[in-house]
Amino acid sequence: MSLRTRTVSRLFAVLLLATLCSPSPHAQTPATATTLRNATALRDTFISQVHAAGFTCTIAPPIIVVEDVPSFGQYDDSTNTLRTSDWTLLNPREKAFFIQLAGPGSTEDAAHAVFEKAAHQWIFVHELGHWWQACRNLTTTSSQPWQVESGANRISLAYWRKNDPSVPTLMFSLFHAVLDHAPSPVPAGQAVDTYFNTNYQTLGPSPAYPWFQSKMTVMLGDEKPEPTFAAVLASTKN
Repeated sequence: MSLRTRTVSRLFAVLLLATLCSPSPHAQTPATATTLRNATALRDTFISQVHAAGFTCTIAPPIIVVEDVPSFGQYDDSTNTLRTSDWTLLNPREKAFFIQLAGPGSTEDAAHAVFEKAAHQWIFVHELGHWWQACRNLTTTSSQPWQVESGANRISLAYWRKNDPSVPTLMFSLFHAVLDHAPSPVPAGQAVDTYFNTNYQTLGPSPAYPWFQSKMTVMLGDEKPEPTFAAVLASTKN
């Protein structure tokens, strides 16, 4: 196993465990102000493409908050708020992992670039996917968790295939590394989606959760023909 693939597996486990920690508040800085501006622009572009595909939503565009989010992104449908993090808010351990993830001899700038694609592109649009699901009355209270999480990944995948294929290319390299080097947590003879739905409440705060996110997204990558962004939006329903 290479250093890079070992690092990928450790990265997903350690950063997931970090989501159990409560974030501390941060005053806005020039860096976080730039992240807020860029995130707002991406949100507006996403919604404009939703409209261009012929869809509308009665829910307002989500409010964006830039703060320390250990999971790097979170949409709360009860407040219609999308939280995203910033490179300057990462702790030294998190930055070190991204430096390793970027590859041997990588600079902090290279690690920052990986973080931007993962957090402010893939994860951010995944969370916008949860906003669209709320528009369509599809939440974990109305639907099975696998359908909700897989659906948000499907939206992110279709969006970035259309707008910047380098984003899913990077993310699939991470997802495949997790699946290649982390054992399956699903007992023999059980379907992965059924197990995920049954154990969702306990899987969230566990190192097994990244395996399921990786598995569902890789499965989506095998979908043929590749669904368009408009088709994915249309299929999002309870």
